[in-house]
Amino acid sequence: MPQIFLKPNSPEFADGNNRPSGPQRRTCDMPECAECGEYKAPKDRALSDHYWFCLTHIQEYNKAWDFFSGMSPADIERHINTSTVWDRPTRRFDSMANEKLYQKAWQTYNFTDEAPPKKDQPRNTPELEALAIMGVEPPVTLDAIKARYKALVKKHHPDHVGPDPQAEESLKKINMAFTVLKLAYQKFEELPER
Repeated sequence: MPQIFLKPNSPEFADGNNRPSGPQRRTCDMPECAECGEYKAPKDRALSDHYWFCLTHIQEYNKAWDFFSGMSPADIERHINTSTVWDRPTRRFDSMANEKLYQKAWQTYNFTDEAPPKKDQPRNTPELEALAIMGVEPPVTLDAIKARYKALVKKHHPDHVGPDPQAEESLKKINMAFTVLKLAYQKFEELPER
């Protein structure tokens, strides 16, 4: 029964017909070196051909060999990005055409059975709610917010309207909205300039 070739021309795994006549010894590929070349080193980036060096010369070669030599910075960046995902293209999941698949993934990720929010709807933040209560739209300045606040307070103030519970509730919302917008504007002013 013939044996399986695990390594080409290997005396320990070859059957009797293909045995080499004597022990094979590969010499180091470094010029003027007679040591045994046991260590494989790539000749180029394609990794299709290799040198065989002794321990001393493989260490020198590894210190000097640069995989990225001769590549532009854009090529290096492209190589790093494709290697990060194992040279497979990646696509954004939310750009897929299958709406049912997107909906199911969104529900699974958010642990809910509700439908995902519409993509064109803006996020509802306290600042946007406050702008809606004040009746102004961005972009807006602090002076415009103050002027609008004064006008709304005059309109809904109990001294002007009289004892009206709905006007009092509106005035509370207006005060809260003004406070939210004033604090947001102050935080915006504290941001460092770019």
